[in-house]
Amino acid sequence: MRTIITAVFCLFLLCPAAPAAPASRQPAQQAPAAQADPATQAALRSASAAYGKKEYAGAIRQLTPLAEAGNAQAAFALGLMAIRGHGMPQSPETAAKWWTRAARANFPDAQYHLGLLHHRGLLGPRKAELAREWWTRAAENGQGDAMFGLAQMMRAGDGGPGDMNGSLRWFNAAADLGHPGAAFELGMMCKTGQGLPKDMNKARAYFQKAAAAGMPQAKQELEKLPKK
Repeated sequence: MRTIITAVFCLFLLCPAAPAAPASRQPAQQAPAAQADPATQAALRSASAAYGKKEYAGAIRQLTPLAEAGNAQAAFALGLMAIRGHGMPQSPETAAKWWTRAARANFPDAQYHLGLLHHRGLLGPRKAELAREWWTRAAENGQGDAMFGLAQMMRAGDGGPGDMNGSLRWFNAAADLGHPGAAFELGMMCKTGQGLPKDMNKARAYFQKAAAAGMPQAKQELEKLPKK
């Protein structure tokens, strides 16, 4: 998935699924600056270039006024830098501050990452209800990792009532976006008959989809399936 720090967080996610944006991207590149004016676009490009050169202080100087003026992309980027400890002390709390601004502006990746902080209990006690709330918002905004995480929470009754129909809907939505974890889960359901009717052909198709996205577990499951 576009998708996020392996030491503490899979370097930019927190890792239950594929990243919401490739870790190789620079913070100011995580999503397009929708309808941003030319000056803002130029500042974001400049901040991204500074980050790529590891000139973190320069990137922060350019991103901070944009974020404080309400630019969600800049706020999200500052949250990434805080979670990575780039140019500032590594701090989930600082990341949450910036991601909350971006999430309230309806920025899907920020909504996902903010939910992930609550899901993992990185801001204090784990708050599954808040994680589910933010992942619901992000999923409704098309964020694939949030769809996958929300599907898992709904299946487990984590942070709210269990909802298998809702879980399947979000697993399918994430798989349609190319999320390998979601395709794998659907394949396992079809293989075992738990959650979906047992169907080896469908299981094979889902595992093939996950394997094509580079998921080794899916390749292993394909090898276990009976030959056609």
